Amino acid sequence: MGKKTDGFDEISLHKAAKMAKSEAGQQLLGLLQSQHGDQLQAAMQQASAGNFAQVKEMMEQMMSSEEAQQLLKKLQE
Repeated sequence: MGKKTDGFDEISLHKAAKMAKSEAGQQLLGLLQSQHGDQLQAAMQQASAGNFAQVKEMMEQMMSSEEAQQLLKKLQE
C-alpha cells in the first residue's frame, strides 16, 4: 500500500496526476480556471495550508455545473 501523505496515499495522488494530464482533465482545469479562477486560487492556498475540508467544500461548489459534471464522467471512463 502507498505511503500516506496528509490524508492521501501515493497511489491516489499518482492517479489524480494522471487524470489531470488527460484531455478531459485539461478541459476541466481550463473550465475551472476560466469560470472560477479566484476560487480555484483560494482553494489551492487552503490546500497548501492543510485546510482540506474547506477545499472540498470549495471544489464541490465549483464542480456543480453541468459542463464540469460531464467532464468528470469522461475522467471516470
